[in-house]
Formats: sequence, structure tokens, C-alpha cells
Amino acid sequence: MEWAALKERQGRAAYDAETRDLHVKFAGSAPVKHANIPPHVYQNLLETNDPHFYYRYYIAPSRVSPARRQPVSMVVHGLKLVLLFTACSLLMATELDQGHGGIFEESELRSN
Repeated sequence: MEWAALKERQGRAAYDAETRDLHVKFAGSAPVKHANIPPHVYQNLLETNDPHFYYRYYIAPSRVSPARRQPVSMVVHGLKLVLLFTACSLLMATELDQGHGGIFEESELRSN
């Protein structure tokens, strides 16, 4: 996989046709990996007169998150789920009839 200069000369791109991974580097930023990019998109990036525009609108949304962030994200999502479950449980508990302590007489059930 070799880096190719973009027309603007402030950026470079490298494409792996086997894995369809695209790596893009602009001046002043770290290289960014993009997965499952069709070959024509890479070719268009090399040929366009405005690589920043083309990258921002056609390639950037397919950015691959670094692997080290994924486990943290799972933990955060798990904590959010636990908090949501706890909040729902508390809301359900406050909806119970406090006057009877949750115990109803048989006659009260029949009258309703």
C-alpha cells in the first residue's frame, strides 16, 4: 500500500484493494482509516480538484473508530442501560398505591 499525493498537495491517500481500506492524511492531522471504500471513490479522491470537499462529504462518514475506544463505548452503553432500567423501576414503584401497601381486600377488587 503506497501513499499517493492528492491534487492539492496538502494531503495523501493510500488504498488497499484487497481489504478496501482507505487511509487519508491531510496536513496537520493524523492518518484516518476508512473501511469498505469502493475503488472508484478512491480514484475520485485522487482526481478531484477539491480533495477536502470530496473527503468531507463522501468519505468522512465511513470513518473507522480506533479499536481502543470500542470497549469503553460498550461500558458506557452498559451504564446508560443500567441507569435507564433503574429510572424506569423507580417510576414504576412510585405509581403503586401507597394507601394500601400494595395489598387489596377481595371486596375492593370485585367492586372495580
